[in-house]
Amino acid sequence: MPDDSTSPGGQPAAAPVPLDLVRREIVVPKLRRISLISIAVGILITMLVSLFAPFWVAVLLGAVIGVPPALGSYLAARRAYWLSGRTVHARTLATRSVEIGGLTRAELVVQPGRFRQVHLALADRDNSLAIPLALYGDDRGAELDIMGIRRLADVLAMSELISAEIVSRVLVEHLRAEARGAGLTTRPLFRAVTRAEETAPSSRVALSEEDLALIIEAEQ
Repeated sequence: MPDDSTSPGGQPAAAPVPLDLVRREIVVPKLRRISLISIAVGILITMLVSLFAPFWVAVLLGAVIGVPPALGSYLAARRAYWLSGRTVHARTLATRSVEIGGLTRAELVVQPGRFRQVHLALADRDNSLAIPLALYGDDRGAELDIMGIRRLADVLAMSELISAEIVSRVLVEHLRAEARGAGLTTRPLFRAVTRAEETAPSSRVALSEEDLALIIEAEQ
């Protein structure tokens, strides 16, 4: 995450807020080890196969076996999300940024599967991105930490986009549910998954403003 210790006017600025579902200091070292091990395995296979096959065949086989997991681990290690002021950033190979003040889209999107994913989809006139907010199994899951959700709720509430304000209210209700010790399956982000499955059980769903309003009402 880049340094953001000063504002354009030279004044101290708030530190960027990480928005990673799993803390990078935990997952990145593991991914780097996987990448190094994959490269080592590819080299070893190349050396062994070269003993009884043409060298180009050995190199090709080593690359086929070692490169995909190494590349996948490298890309996963680069992936990062953070909030800097009122700008949300997402990095994979390149970095995309969305300015909250210029939002044209703010939605909660649910991705079905064995592990259901909840994303915050944002777009302005130049870019779009999706921030992972939660990942749920049947009775367990992972959610973005309290500080990340709190700051996202704060900046979305500043937007003039009505859907951004509604998403902000859902996030605030989620924080309140966490504060009172609500079970995982009764929290608003999990309710978003339930609502999406009622609408389209096997399809990616962007929840409507009416869907989000029902989630908020259920918490009140």
